[in-house]
Amino acid sequence: MSSVLDRLRRLQSLRAQRSPVEPELPLAGHSAPGPLDVLVSGQEIENDGGRCWLVTERYPLETVRGHHSLHELLATSPRSIAPLYPKAGLDGDFDFTQTAFVDTETSGLGGGASVYAFMVGVGVFEGLGIGNWGSGIEDAVSNSQFPIPNSQSSFTVYQFFMRHPGEEAALLTALAELLGARSGLVTFNGRTFDAPLLRGRYQMNRRFLPGGVGLPAVLAEDAPHFDLLHPARRLWKRRLSSCSLGNLEAEILGLGRGEEDVPGSLIPWLYTQFLQTGNAADMRRVFYHNREDIVSMVSLAELLCRHFADPIPSVQAGELHPLDLASVGRVHAELGLVESAETAFAHALETLAGTGATGDLAGLPEIFDGLGWLLKRQERWDEAAALWQRWLTTVPGPDPRPYVELAKYCEWQCNDLEQAQMWTAWALHNQQTAPTRVRSPQAITELQHRLARIQRKQTGGDGSPDSHTPET
Repeated sequence: MSSVLDRLRRLQSLRAQRSPVEPELPLAGHSAPGPLDVLVSGQEIENDGGRCWLVTERYPLETVRGHHSLHELLATSPRSIAPLYPKAGLDGDFDFTQTAFVDTETSGLGGGASVYAFMVGVGVFEGLGIGNWGSGIEDAVSNSQFPIPNSQSSFTVYQFFMRHPGEEAALLTALAELLGARSGLVTFNGRTFDAPLLRGRYQMNRRFLPGGVGLPAVLAEDAPHFDLLHPARRLWKRRLSSCSLGNLEAEILGLGRGEEDVPGSLIPWLYTQFLQTGNAADMRRVFYHNREDIVSMVSLAELLCRHFADPIPSVQAGELHPLDLASVGRVHAELGLVESAETAFAHALETLAGTGATGDLAGLPEIFDGLGWLLKRQERWDEAAALWQRWLTTVPGPDPRPYVELAKYCEWQCNDLEQAQMWTAWALHNQQTAPTRVRSPQAITELQHRLARIQRKQTGGDGSPDSHTPET
């Protein structure tokens, strides 16, 4: 294989070389230059597709990541999230003991045929008697170089790495062998990026793969796939500035990575440097980055499953912010779980309003709005009216929504046009006198239209195209 690498380097040297500004890496502990087999603890594995490098790291299931041990994920299920993503296969028998946590590091940040995964990290639960290499499928891998785990349970991360592009067939063969025993996939943005990329690489390399090696079933488009990014956004986006994996680690799991980490945007460049020089000093940091991503996915999956299924204990334990609880309430309302949605909104309201902190008031309007909508849906009008009045007396500002809701209530439920006019005029005054930066010309126009219609009804005119149909 060294001759292949030499040829690739010679071809690279014949290309017109640009002189880009070398990116500045975050500082890390001093690491002397050296080859991969010296700086990165692993082993060369060989199969019918060739050779590649494998790094294995085992984490005891008692390992605490964030605030919980890794094994706590095994007591949860994504069923509560399944209705949000009906094509993801998260209901039924989705079992974390049989899933693969996958993250790729690629030669480019975009897509296309020229982008390939030079590193594929796969995390799996082992030693549990289910989906374990040492139980049931030992014969299928007895000729491979994969280490067979002992009976001690662990979460194991296998990182397949191609030391040059000529090792892609070996990497894909080894990956297919490992994923062949898995029935589900867990990724972070993998439905959009990692899985399609790997499907494309198997397709492009089909002529070079050994007989019988093809796309693992778990990477198929219709295979069960728990992509953590999308429910993470549903839960945390209203409170966090970013739902990137790194920010979720810091803000939700309370983790900080070591100095050896490297920004994901620099990883393609680092791999190019490795191909050109053979120096693996910074590749150590890429292995670390990939491994941390995978282990963090375990903790995030556990939180998402638990928070969406039963959020109140999480709030009581201080693990779920009231704004996040309100996000759960919105999801439950969307799914028709009215009782649990109301519980979530009410608990979020009392918790957040009870703090009295000015910074927390910014989240209250959406909680008031969500809970009011639920009360309207159940036609609990008096409770809804009391809530809207509490809203406008609790949260200062020109937001017209509680006034408009009270105007609708007075007009259609109480047949009190005078009160409806008062609430509408009040909302219009607040908008017209508000600072320009928060004033809404659209809201002013709508309020003027509403006020004129109510006044026409008071004088006996037809206030709307269908003046007998209540507004929603």
